[in-house]
Amino acid sequence: MMKKTLLATSLLSSALILPSMSFAEDVTWDGNAELGFIQTSGNSDTQSLNSKFKVSREEGPFKSGLRLVALTSEESGERSKEKYLAALKFDYAIGDKDYLTSQALYEDDRFNGYQYQSTTSVGYGYHAWEDENGKLDLEAGPGYRRDALEDRNEDGDKVIEEAVARLSLDLLVNLGESAKFTEAFTVEAGDSKTVYTSDMGLQSTLTGSLAMKISYEVKHTTDVPEGTKNTDSLVGITLVYDF
Repeated sequence: MMKKTLLATSLLSSALILPSMSFAEDVTWDGNAELGFIQTSGNSDTQSLNSKFKVSREEGPFKSGLRLVALTSEESGERSKEKYLAALKFDYAIGDKDYLTSQALYEDDRFNGYQYQSTTSVGYGYHAWEDENGKLDLEAGPGYRRDALEDRNEDGDKVIEEAVARLSLDLLVNLGESAKFTEAFTVEAGDSKTVYTSDMGLQSTLTGSLAMKISYEVKHTTDVPEGTKNTDSLVGITLVYDF
């Protein structure tokens, strides 16, 4: 717990402090917080908590963003799911549509056979589409992945390190004045495995800054530790507060 707290604190501090340069343009902040909770009782007792936090800061050509995710689930008093994720992203605009990007991601999933999974990457980004109807951002570039296994694999390795190629798509479509569709799709390909992640959401405004969101998340890994599945999926309903 202390390790995750220190990680989240350091990432948040970086997002608030950087960039430190001053520009004539006003600083723009944007973010949201999501929370979903389900509890059932009777023949089976279950509890599930799904929370997300995202904030971005833009000043001149610089844009920084922080994303935090926590997911826990219990069935009949026993933990069946526990996942924490932190991602820090920096962009630097080099044109009206072009930008350079870098990202660091750390994931701790207690039920996927890994102690942790981490990726750092740099790349080129392109604003393919942006108007009042939505936007589409595309990114590509090299990266470095470091995964720590719970148990050694068949080759006797405990830690797997390798270069990866990262591709991503970030789509937003406004469906009228009070609804929007989002899709974030990422591919990380390396010699040992390829990881595909998709986060699809449909959000509708309830009142003011409060909205309801239905999401469908999928993570598929081509090669996984023994005893674990290749695909994880999640369907969630959360309340979203935009700020």
